[in-house]
Amino acid sequence: MRGRDRQGMPEKGRAFFPGFGVFETLRVEQGLPQFVEEHWRALGEAADALGLCRKVDFRIRAPGLPLGETGRWRWVVTWEDQWESFTKEKPPARRAFSLEPAPQRVGSENWDARFKTLSYLTRWQARKSVTADEALLCNERGEIASGACSNLFWVCGKSIYTPAREVGCRAGVVRDWILGRARVVEGRFPLTALEEAEEIFLTNSWIGVMPVHRYLERSFPIGPVSRRLRKELQRARRGGIARG
Repeated sequence: MRGRDRQGMPEKGRAFFPGFGVFETLRVEQGLPQFVEEHWRALGEAADALGLCRKVDFRIRAPGLPLGETGRWRWVVTWEDQWESFTKEKPPARRAFSLEPAPQRVGSENWDARFKTLSYLTRWQARKSVTADEALLCNERGEIASGACSNLFWVCGKSIYTPAREVGCRAGVVRDWILGRARVVEGRFPLTALEEAEEIFLTNSWIGVMPVHRYLERSFPIGPVSRRLRKELQRARRGGIARG
């Protein structure tokens, strides 16, 4: 096994590592990063799965963020390097997104489906393949997995539903925040499950809770569940609860 170390990974300096790394993106509000500890745990889980070692504790660099600025703070861990970056950006002004299924599929057992890896090509391809604001991805069995860059929830009757992790979705920080505050049914669902949805909403650390106003040819109002969760998350951010 020339050129490989004892863990089966290519030796440093002898190979090219396209996409072999993990990242987390934190929302920063007026200089204050949100969900810091939650993102740190998620980065650790992903790094452990890929056999990467976190050598930089990005948390201690929070005081170095630009004072009063809002934007995205990204942490990156690769096989050979680790770094952070901050990009100034205004929060999304949209009140709701449109959603459309993409023809691309994610593998339910794949690292790039379950973790935020630098191998993001399938997700960008999915977003370019639809005309909606976000693309809906299914796994190899046709089960609902997630949005291309978000987690997915929907409401039917008195219940909230979301794909289980084993289907091939990521344990997003805002997803976990919702699971800790609402009764949510996690499971395996066919694409047809959305035909009965009364509300659909997307989540990630940047957009927070984003209602879906159109899915295929159906229009949706901003329903009471997504409206309530969005307001609760906004209050948490203002009150500092979301800072980790």
